[in-house]
Amino acid sequence: MAEVEQDIKKKEGQVITVCSGKGGVGKTVLSVNLAIALSKKNVDVALIDGEFQFGDVGLAMDLQPSFTMKDIVDEQDRLDEYNITNYLTRHESGVKVLTAPDRPEYAELVTGDLIRQTVQLLKRNFDYIVIDAGYGMKDKTVDFMEEADKVLTVTTLEVASLKNTKMMLETIHQLQFDQKLELILNRYNMDSLIKTEEVPGMLRVEDVRHIPNNFKLTSQSMNLGVPVVVSHAKSDVAKGIFKLAQALIDEQSGTQEKKKGSLLGKMFSK
Repeated sequence: MAEVEQDIKKKEGQVITVCSGKGGVGKTVLSVNLAIALSKKNVDVALIDGEFQFGDVGLAMDLQPSFTMKDIVDEQDRLDEYNITNYLTRHESGVKVLTAPDRPEYAELVTGDLIRQTVQLLKRNFDYIVIDAGYGMKDKTVDFMEEADKVLTVTTLEVASLKNTKMMLETIHQLQFDQKLELILNRYNMDSLIKTEEVPGMLRVEDVRHIPNNFKLTSQSMNLGVPVVVSHAKSDVAKGIFKLAQALIDEQSGTQEKKKGSLLGKMFSK
């Protein structure tokens, strides 16, 4: 019996929560493209739009879902690991998507318990569950962080983004999510008074992952509903996201050297 339980545990998927301290930093673009990049590594991937009021994942992937998170709310008492996938919409990449409700008022119906139930059931069906969580430290974002194996916190070189990110990192530290954290500097080569190499010192971090800037291309991809890793797979942005996907897979597989100490532990130890 113990061996069976161990096998089931091994098969559970990894949960990657993508969040940010400020809106408009490319969080949704990264979430969508990361999910597709992971799926190209021959793994099963689910994507949750955790922006339950005004989520844009469906728009970014040009989806017309038959079911949304509202249906999960309505059927929560009957959900199990076998029927949960019926509420997901398949993207042409193979990624299965749980889209946000089509009305913002339905967001209030999504409870923390339902979030945990949904994520746990999806973990039994997929290798990776990518969550486009909200920006800031809202209750539902924290719920997604609690369920995560990795919390990718996205920032840019903008002063407001860095300021909010630092406060978010402090809160993550207080919640003891340090070991889950990965800091993503999006648009790292954008024109800015702040230089990329100054960010680690400003935020007191050592490890930062970089995604190149191509605002025109990523904006176009959102408007057309065609992710950049599909339409422009050889672009610098796509290559950066593919590199991130591979790094996450390598970390899970244990092929990368385990980091010594936690990111936030280093931040606040001085």
